[in-house]
Amino acid sequence: MLRKETHFEICNLTGPRLLKVITVDEFIQKGLAVCAGEASFHDLLLWLPAATLQDDPQLLSLPVGGFLVPDALTTPTQDTLLVLHSPKEPDVVQPGDVVALTPNSTLVRVLYRRGSDSNLLFMTDRCNSLCLMCSQPPKDIDDHWHIEENLRLIDLMDPGEENLGISGGEPTLYRDGLLEILAKCKTVLPQKSLHVLSNGRLLKEPSWIEALAALQHPQLSWGIPLYADNATEHDHVVQAPGAFSETIQGLYNLARAKQIIEVRVVLSRLTTQRLPELAHYVFRNLPFVRHVALMGIESTGLARKHHEALWIDPLDYQEPLSQAVYFLANRGIPVSIYNLPLCLTPPHLSHFARQSISDWKNLFIDACQQCAAIEHCSGFFKSHTDRWQSRGIHPLSIEAFGAYARSAH
Repeated sequence: MLRKETHFEICNLTGPRLLKVITVDEFIQKGLAVCAGEASFHDLLLWLPAATLQDDPQLLSLPVGGFLVPDALTTPTQDTLLVLHSPKEPDVVQPGDVVALTPNSTLVRVLYRRGSDSNLLFMTDRCNSLCLMCSQPPKDIDDHWHIEENLRLIDLMDPGEENLGISGGEPTLYRDGLLEILAKCKTVLPQKSLHVLSNGRLLKEPSWIEALAALQHPQLSWGIPLYADNATEHDHVVQAPGAFSETIQGLYNLARAKQIIEVRVVLSRLTTQRLPELAHYVFRNLPFVRHVALMGIESTGLARKHHEALWIDPLDYQEPLSQAVYFLANRGIPVSIYNLPLCLTPPHLSHFARQSISDWKNLFIDACQQCAAIEHCSGFFKSHTDRWQSRGIHPLSIEAFGAYARSAH
């Protein structure tokens, strides 16, 4: 697990900043081309190891926004220069990252990590649902400032091909800001595929069809949760009367706008019993869906409060999981299993399992350390505790992992 924030000693920070970390060689070879969009030298944070700085202190005269010393600072600097040094966890911030700094705080947040497929544009803490297993309970606040931060962040990213997520809260609550961000991504980051996580409820408004059709982003997809084949059970999970109907309308509007759609199902005691019926519902009523993700639960946020209602050992839902997976797969609908360790996945389902947990919240517990499958397994969320641990967790031997590998073919 690689954290997304750490503490530095910070000198001469006069205001909030978003900065792109680059090495001296990259500065010389690429300059501002290291950023995908509009940027100035003031947006660059030069990576200067203490030994390099000691050998060539004149590097501090380069016209950049600041300097990052990834170890202890041994060379005096000017009182006016922005300098970050002596990180608490040296591995957290690396060249290519985009970091956020706040005055009167030693915390440095990594908003973009070079080469990672777990980068995320966070839209809002607000949400119009209150899902029983929500990993990030919503807050009733005005946080429009995330829109401007994301628009600036897009400019400073690498122009590479990593995937980029957009999430919240509920991103569609800030409709205009979301559409502006999608349009800017299309212009500035055309190589990156975008995946928006939304409950789909506000997409019921027909005006979304025209807006998304006009956007014509070729690599934009939507992940929409559906927790049951009926309104009663879905609405109970999301704690919002009428949500099922609104979500279905939203899904149809996305289809009318020719969007790529993924249906997501969090696996819990409340959702696994009728998984086969839900698979039938998706096939018969949502034939335009491109992918179905069946996802192990993240044991944090509101899930901890509702442990008794939600927790079911994955060993106890393997039959309905198998039925749902094969029903969809045999009918040409791609399906994946997310967030479940391989030792909890029957060998005949192993080729549907994905390494799905974001790198900054991925954990492998002690029982995993001698497992032959650790390089191929999703592992656990960092919030994992014994309270949420299956009785089936065990390290796979080379022979056992071989059986999984053979099943994948």
